[in-house]
Amino acid sequence: MTAAPSGPASATARLDDPGFAEALMAWIGDLADGLARSEGQRDLLRLARAELAAKERSNREVFGCSLFGTLPAAIFEAVAPGRPVPLALPAASSLCFLALDILDDLADGDWPAHWGDLRPAEMELTGVLILSVLVPEALARTTDDPALLAALGAIHRQSLLRMADGQREDLAAADPADWDASWDMVTARRVLTARGPDQASGYAAMAAVLAGAPPEAARHLAGYAHYLTGAASLWSDLAELLGPEGRDLKQGKRTVPLAAHVNALAASERPAFLARLRAARTSEAEREALRTDLRASPAVAAAMAYRDIDLTMARAALKRAGLRDPQRLAGFVDALASLG
Repeated sequence: MTAAPSGPASATARLDDPGFAEALMAWIGDLADGLARSEGQRDLLRLARAELAAKERSNREVFGCSLFGTLPAAIFEAVAPGRPVPLALPAASSLCFLALDILDDLADGDWPAHWGDLRPAEMELTGVLILSVLVPEALARTTDDPALLAALGAIHRQSLLRMADGQREDLAAADPADWDASWDMVTARRVLTARGPDQASGYAAMAAVLAGAPPEAARHLAGYAHYLTGAASLWSDLAELLGPEGRDLKQGKRTVPLAAHVNALAASERPAFLARLRAARTSEAEREALRTDLRASPAVAAAMAYRDIDLTMARAALKRAGLRDPQRLAGFVDALASLG
């Protein structure tokens, strides 16, 4: 058995280290393997970690950073530039993202191929195990200071409550093929961008507090992360909706660009479009026809203005945080702004 990391802040690294991503994944692997009670548990957690590694790598390639691994580490270093990052913090953030993504996939009926022939109950068990055991254990290893640890725990709980309420609204919402006039853009924007931005803002605040930032600076850095991740979510929504490999139409997912198009339709046009959404669940030909129409939709293009608003808000929050060297964090905003 591989021993779990041995105590609070048991390993540190710097973002500029060539092996930072590998060190983070190794720390997570040691934690999971050390805590698991059986080979069966270890096998489930290894499958989940393979998913995490792929998603973190994809995030870095697309956005210039991993929103749940790199970002809290970068905020820590921006606040305390002379100190290496306690790996336990980005590990907790990455594991929280992983657990919630697994549970969200299950709720949406999405079944990533790497889970193979495992049952949905095993996928659910893995998500719950990560969220209830690995995340708290990683957080417990961020610091030896009981008061600081209590502060981090309070931020984490509030972040989870916000995310859970957004997920509740998402689950309660109608299938896109049954949308009516009550599903307006305000509702769509609030519900559909809740989880990721709320998690990112919570861990950004934790990183700032752990690094010794004043409360006001921590609040602005949380806002920066919230808006940055909101912009990334909108870009991902558009790519999933319009790209040939996107699965949103097949899975009937609710997204802000799709909500914008539906709500821009005249009342007389909506039933026919909603019927096409239902047909797209099982027809690739209908999905491609819908993608063609949505690519030409002024409402879909207009919805992406929210991304520009989020990026502007992220820049403003970063400026108000008053960091001596915000260059790396500003670079993440620029990278997102440069995406088509």
